Amino acid sequence: MKVPEFIKKSSLHQFKIDKNTIEHIIDGSIVINSIELMLEILKKFPDMPELVRIYADLLLKNKMHDAAAKAYNRTAILFLDNGKMLPAIVAKISQWHIEMPSDQNVKAFLSELDNGHHKKMPIGHFFSKLTIHELKALCSLFENVWLPANHVVKEIGDPEDHLFFVVFGRLKDSIYLTLQNQRKVFRKPTLVLAENDFFGDIYPFNKEQRSQSYIETLDPTELVKVPKEKLMRICRKYPNIELGIIDLLSIRSISDQEGSHEAIRKESRHKSSLVLELEIHPEHSPDEAIYLEGVSEDISIGGMSINIDAAKLTEPWNISSLYESAANAKVTVSVVTHTLVLKISGKIAWRREVVTNGAKALAIGMQFDEMSPKVRGLLFALFNSLD
Repeated sequence: MKVPEFIKKSSLHQFKIDKNTIEHIIDGSIVINSIELMLEILKKFPDMPELVRIYADLLLKNKMHDAAAKAYNRTAILFLDNGKMLPAIVAKISQWHIEMPSDQNVKAFLSELDNGHHKKMPIGHFFSKLTIHELKALCSLFENVWLPANHVVKEIGDPEDHLFFVVFGRLKDSIYLTLQNQRKVFRKPTLVLAENDFFGDIYPFNKEQRSQSYIETLDPTELVKVPKEKLMRICRKYPNIELGIIDLLSIRSISDQEGSHEAIRKESRHKSSLVLELEIHPEHSPDEAIYLEGVSEDISIGGMSINIDAAKLTEPWNISSLYESAANAKVTVSVVTHTLVLKISGKIAWRREVVTNGAKALAIGMQFDEMSPKVRGLLFALFNSLD
């Protein structure tokens, strides 16, 4: 990882290593070019992941690849221990760029992501839900960007062609919206984006979006950006990534609408199991309807996972034939209670044949169509009552 060009080079042969100095090293206003001096600092502050990462960067810069890989690995462990998921992922990617990880290594790291309390954050839940191959594919697109304070990242009207994750630092997001059927523009309350936040209105992929935000760094900041075009390609292969991105951007959208950044940090997934009535219209024969029963497994703002038991299917359907017909199919789910029937429409974004309680089943991922705030509120009120 490159040292940012904007960082001021400082001579550190004679200075006091205290917490104030450490803060300057971490924010980039002081740069250490000596491996020996970094080792001295780490003896005094051995468990600060930010310092271990700087040490790893320095080793890599000096082409000490094996030592750098070990330092990046320790950095990732320390960041996870401190609940800093995204910096941990970035450190792991730096390690994997040096030494190609085995599937077992990636699986072990995913397990660490899945076990931490950071999973409660939207971004934590997103990454912890990825499979080995999905994580590898997504992380291969990451581009690290270092920016100084007061740097404009995005202006109003700029094309929305990247998804950004905040690794380090803070940004100011001023949102400007045009009132419907009027030319008048008004400014929403400013949001402060910090570590583990994200931005970039890139979905739907097939729609060209323009920025409604003016985003500027408040501090020296590190971002990870993912190009929209490349993301589209891997989502065709791994539709579960697309479903996760829909969840993330839905959470971001709700935060913008409410003018409260705290909404970004809320957990918005439910694990409640609820019997559902499904009506599936296959892509190749949209006039045909398949009626069956399923059970909700995991619901979020953007969609839900549903399990369909083979024992619930009637002729001529079985798990294999349903798997084929469900590809990209339109689906309507009915949530039936004693007092109401709530119908939610969408499409099937992914499907997998699974084994549940020793029997074959089909798991599908439903991506919701746009729904009104009232319907969304009813849906989540229902699942909240079951949690």
